[in-house]
Amino acid sequence: MKIKKLFALLLALTLLTCTFVMPTSAKEETVNENVEIEILSDNVSEETKANIEKYFANGEPAEDDGASTYGVTCTLLGHKLTDPITVVSTIHKVRTTAPRCCQKTYKYEECTRCDYTKSTLLNTKYIACC
Repeated sequence: MKIKKLFALLLALTLLTCTFVMPTSAKEETVNENVEIEILSDNVSEETKANIEKYFANGEPAEDDGASTYGVTCTLLGHKLTDPITVVSTIHKVRTTAPRCCQKTYKYEECTRCDYTKSTLLNTKYIACC
């Protein structure tokens, strides 16, 4: 009888722990402090800057999750891309020896009709900045 009570108590503690741990870990946001994003093009709106920072949040372009919200116009006529914006992403302390930081240059374009974005890697180099 004592084994059943002990087992029930352990099961209850496990469920209680999982209940409190899961929601707090789901709320955490990851912010990579080792990434620096620089936009080299002029006349970029604040909304576009925010989109670029979100897109390159980890120093690399965001992975496509497969979901697309193309409008009917883009499906029929194709995307209407903005002028290319040059974005330099610097990821600090990538390597243990000098040069330690990786700098990648991208050409970033976004559709004015839907939320489609496209980035093309232009250049990758290691620099000594840290």
